Amino acid sequence: MAFIALFAMTFAACSSSDDAQKEQGTQLKLSAGITAQKEPYNIGEWGTEIQIGDVEAAIAKEFKIDTVATRTPSDDSDWAGMTDRSIAVKIGNTIYKYSVDASGNLTSNTPYYFTTTSNVAVSSWYPYTSTALSSFSVQSDQTSYANREKSDLLYGTTTVNQGSANVISYSHKVAKLIVSVKVNNTQHIANGTISKLTMSGIKLSGTVSNGTLTASGSNGTITLHNTIASSTSNNNSTATYEAYLIPQTTTSTFVVSVGGTNLSIAVPSKTFAAGKIQTLELIYNVAGSGTENGHAWVRVGTAVKWAVTNVGANNDYNYGNHYQWGAKDVYANTYPTDNYYKELTNITPTSGYDIARNLWGSTWRLPTITEYNELYNKCTWTRTTKSGVRGMQGTSKINGNTIFIPQAGYLINNIHREKDVTCEYWTSIASTSKNDKAGSLRFESVENYSCTIDGTRWLGKSVRPVCD
Repeated sequence: MAFIALFAMTFAACSSSDDAQKEQGTQLKLSAGITAQKEPYNIGEWGTEIQIGDVEAAIAKEFKIDTVATRTPSDDSDWAGMTDRSIAVKIGNTIYKYSVDASGNLTSNTPYYFTTTSNVAVSSWYPYTSTALSSFSVQSDQTSYANREKSDLLYGTTTVNQGSANVISYSHKVAKLIVSVKVNNTQHIANGTISKLTMSGIKLSGTVSNGTLTASGSNGTITLHNTIASSTSNNNSTATYEAYLIPQTTTSTFVVSVGGTNLSIAVPSKTFAAGKIQTLELIYNVAGSGTENGHAWVRVGTAVKWAVTNVGANNDYNYGNHYQWGAKDVYANTYPTDNYYKELTNITPTSGYDIARNLWGSTWRLPTITEYNELYNKCTWTRTTKSGVRGMQGTSKINGNTIFIPQAGYLINNIHREKDVTCEYWTSIASTSKNDKAGSLRFESVENYSCTIDGTRWLGKSVRPVCD
């Protein structure tokens, strides 16, 4: 594999009348320039298009472009972009710290002095470390320039002597990944701006032996740097990101954040090679409706997808079942004698007390108060009748999709109260001051809406799940 010769360090012998220098020998003087070498661009080297998913279809396409042409991450032809200019030069068991300026001149407060006329082995690397280079890690958050600079390992070796000029060529020991992101049909979500891209299932650390970087340790997550800001045209948004990776072969997951909505693509096993730029094109298609684990959902411009039906219902106008807050089964009039419902704090999906997750599985869960309020604000509401059932129908202000919530009332002492009068629905949020209260939606008319922590936990109410 061709490497990138990032700079040449010319070692020259020189004499001096300075007594201290005579005692130590001739100083090793260094200068740096940049030469760009790159492999030819092979336009025919496209990867196979991979179709991932169907309802919320996602496509991953990979192709190779030029290897790294100049020093990354500045990708320019001089050292002007560097924030950290320190370079490690190892001779014998001693590591010397040199600094390079914008013009490529290297200096050191503690330089190496020749004490022999024999050849001397030199190894050198960037970023600088004061100890021998045995391991290296890329940064998990690469959104800042400084962290990207820390993630780009350069390494070179040579032998030097006092009698001739010597050159040391540095090569990249990490892979560079460029990700082109496109999100189609963003009218289905609250905001079409692509704000973040993460990559998980990737090792962030490796061991270094004789300049070879090998991935090791457990998998982690990298937040990529946004190089081309999000733009939207015809409800399709695009953005470009990049990151530096430890060389490895891995199956990874990319999660893009679009207006508060997270969309995921799992990319099959790919190899990321040292010194190479690889480009991945990710295409996310945002569906307006679909199913999750056999249950229908609809997007109405919020950050989450809303279930079309209540838990226990077979269509959108059926009441479904009523549940006490935190119960694991349908309404039973009284709570178990252990009073566990009073001890519960906010219900998480994996707590065992989220009835939506327990019965529907996958990513279904109870909504929060904030999510109900977002649903209310993102839709235009009317009180209507569907198949003889009273309820509130919302029409999305974002994409025009609709959602119907039946006014199923609530149960108390096995008596069904206020059916066809009000929507009474549980959230996952608990009161911090009253252990018999929890977050509850009450929706009687367009004007008479509230979602606050005032629901008595032992009442039987409806559940309308959400999924991410």
